[in-house]
Amino acid sequence: MRGKVKFVKLDTERYPSIASQYSIGALPTLILFKNGKPVDRIEGALMGDQLKQRLNYFLSQ
Repeated sequence: MRGKVKFVKLDTERYPSIASQYSIGALPTLILFKNGKPVDRIEGALMGDQLKQRLNYFLSQ
């Protein structure tokens, strides 16, 4: 997915205002953005294949 997806890690303790803005309470939380807007939210761990499936769904739209 190199070149198609960008992953960014947020330190919620260092940036609590951003965590609050996106209602991040549980870790891990993955918020998928498309064109700068959140389109999906995943709380908790996923297996690699499950994550790829979710990402491919939004990449294909």
